[in-house]
Amino acid sequence: MPKSTQKPTNRLSPTCKGTGPLDKLAHQVTRPSQTGAAAVVDDDLKLTKNAQFSAKENFGKRARVKFLTEAMAVGLANVPDSKLTKSYWNTFYCSTILQKKGEALTGKYCKNRWCLVCCRIRSAQLIKQYAPVLQSWPEKHLVTLTVPNCSGDALAVTIKQMKGGFDTIRRSWAMQHRRKQRASQLVALRKLEVTHNPYRDDYHPHFHLLVPDLATANELRAAWLIQFPSAKWDGQDVCAANAGAAHELFKYFTKLVTTQSKERFIRLAPLNVIFEAISGQCTFQKFNIPTTKEETSDEEADALAAELNIDAVFEWVQAQADWIDKESGEVLTNYKPSPQFRQFVESKIVYNSPQKRPSKP
Repeated sequence: MPKSTQKPTNRLSPTCKGTGPLDKLAHQVTRPSQTGAAAVVDDDLKLTKNAQFSAKENFGKRARVKFLTEAMAVGLANVPDSKLTKSYWNTFYCSTILQKKGEALTGKYCKNRWCLVCCRIRSAQLIKQYAPVLQSWPEKHLVTLTVPNCSGDALAVTIKQMKGGFDTIRRSWAMQHRRKQRASQLVALRKLEVTHNPYRDDYHPHFHLLVPDLATANELRAAWLIQFPSAKWDGQDVCAANAGAAHELFKYFTKLVTTQSKERFIRLAPLNVIFEAISGQCTFQKFNIPTTKEETSDEEADALAAELNIDAVFEWVQAQADWIDKESGEVLTNYKPSPQFRQFVESKIVYNSPQKRPSKP
């Protein structure tokens, strides 16, 4: 592709609205999606402030993502020759048993990055941890850095090259700072995302970064294009980051739902390619941002434990989309999936096309 590093004269820095889906083509501007899921499951995957709901209602949102995650984990565990089969089964059993004892509601969590239950917990913790930092950046900007789409076989190597190129920029800025040629080192929060294009069957790895100001954002974009001259200027985006765009940085690292012929699906084979490519790699990193290491807690579980009057052991039942006390039959959250969401979970998780699905165990 031709080298394109000249800045257009009419290029501005718009405010990120954070409402559009992640891009489907190689060099379109890529911004974080509102929820990381399609509209049919949008209401079921939203992260919302705990204060708006009772503890039981709020924990019901975890039941929603557990309902989807368990179905997805079964399919992923049946992807032929996957290197992550054991990890997918760990996700299947994630938070299956929850025990209320004293003032705590505890369970065993898989902590895998594709697990929506664990992502929900981790996202809330990251938002809380970095909120003071982001509030101190009144002119913060969101930067999206891309490279040309690649095949699944080349995805792991492409991501490695992207991280190498970014590290070259970071080290160069650090050296210039030591030599008094730059006021500061690179200060940023960075998240790796990968999306799949079902029409071309290729993959789009990209970085989303939050930086303190517009000057840093523009300079970072220019430095990236020097490292990757085959990338197009229009494929890199800089925009003012509002609170919503900032919070999106802490959510899911891939778009689970794809659209084909106006229907929405979760395709397991491409997701497995993405998960294998990023296995063992950090998807979220901070650069030169001092943060205190606070004791992380599961605020949703703590709040629900405070509401429950008796000790009990609850076991997840997929058919009922809730945790059930096996002794009393009491449900933990009273969550009931919408008919549209249940239909999506039960019929739209496919191998790689609507006709090809993995066998169940």
